[in-house]
Amino acid sequence: MTTTVPPFPVFPIETPALRPLQVTPVTHEGRQVLVFQDPMGIIENPIAIVPDAILLVILQHADGETDLGKLAEIARQQTDLIITADRIRNVVRELDESLLLLSERFMARWKERRIEWDALPVRRSVVFNGDERDLILEDLEEEFQRHEEGPDAPPEKLDLPNENVRAVISPHIDYLRGGETYAWAYKAVREHTKAKTFIILGTLHRSAAHTFIATRKPYDTPYGLVEVDDEVLGAIEKDFRGELFEEEYLHGSEHTIELQVVYLKKVLGDRSFKIVPILVAPMDEYLYAEPAVDPAQDPEIDSFTQVIRDVMRKYGDDVVLIAGVDLAHCGPEFGHPDPNDDVVLDAIKRQDLEALKSVEAVDATAFFNSFRKTMNSRNVCSIAPIYCALHAMREEYQGKLLRYHQANSEDQTCMVSFASVAFTPKSRIILLS
Repeated sequence: MTTTVPPFPVFPIETPALRPLQVTPVTHEGRQVLVFQDPMGIIENPIAIVPDAILLVILQHADGETDLGKLAEIARQQTDLIITADRIRNVVRELDESLLLLSERFMARWKERRIEWDALPVRRSVVFNGDERDLILEDLEEEFQRHEEGPDAPPEKLDLPNENVRAVISPHIDYLRGGETYAWAYKAVREHTKAKTFIILGTLHRSAAHTFIATRKPYDTPYGLVEVDDEVLGAIEKDFRGELFEEEYLHGSEHTIELQVVYLKKVLGDRSFKIVPILVAPMDEYLYAEPAVDPAQDPEIDSFTQVIRDVMRKYGDDVVLIAGVDLAHCGPEFGHPDPNDDVVLDAIKRQDLEALKSVEAVDATAFFNSFRKTMNSRNVCSIAPIYCALHAMREEYQGKLLRYHQANSEDQTCMVSFASVAFTPKSRIILLS
């Protein structure tokens, strides 16, 4: 059961604090609006707000320490308008009513959602959550067929240095944009694994109090329930020197594991399998650390990767590791000034492929350090789960890049890149005297 003690501070209205949100500027009917999306899933639908001077000041300075009077003073300095603390308070109250602040109101809703999560017997689908399951399945079947027959579908036989695949990297972008790249990864899973259990490291798109977050709840999919392997999860929990379940509710709103489970259920058909779903939170603090610090120096990260390493050794071919990850997020939609034209795309591709060389070499440190050079300027969201997967497999496995792809919007404002990689055991040559 999850805790009802929130993993974040709570602030009074007099010193408001904006909570972690995804804020995207968009143009709607000729007007600029800010769209707020909640990675925690407490707010289920996006909220669009037309920005004004007061809102922008609050967004920039609501840190839990700056009071309403100081916010009004900043607003007056920036606008030369008469802005009182009462005007600021009114806007703050509206934000609070929308659950955008770290406040008592938000904490009460947070507790309600935790109780709701604890009461659920399964982790419900958030991607394929319509009532008409037959229609969802029909659409999915058409989509999966496209993945197998499209111009970039995988070949009849994958070029792998070893037939025994023990881990894969797969996208977590939607199937429409990433489907054929998923197909490469899951062809490797279907044809080159014998696993009964898949440990799935999913990208958590928000900060959390703990780096690793597991759940015991089975995942619901349009193809039926997928149970959790209690034995393997128990082995991880037993030896891991950290907390795995305190923020379990985050599985309820994060899609990155669900998309792997649905694909597994589809491609494995009647083959029986279980999962161990674990979300991995960002490790951004290590990107900016001076002097540079390898994340493995963190006892929690070091313990987790060693436990995964030990589990993969213990269970052998019965366990396969999957990382549900995307790479770059570039363009005006992600805060970059320039559209994703051919010059920008080529530059991103070069950087992505350089990082993927470290992935193929199963060199977690080199992979992580590649983002220190630019402070992750291309907004790669999945550095943490990729790093952990590589560190767990270090020295014993080799990677093979199967496919790399960039999905760019027609207006060049939104580009996401992703890849499929398969990992096989290194060949061991035994010399006899």
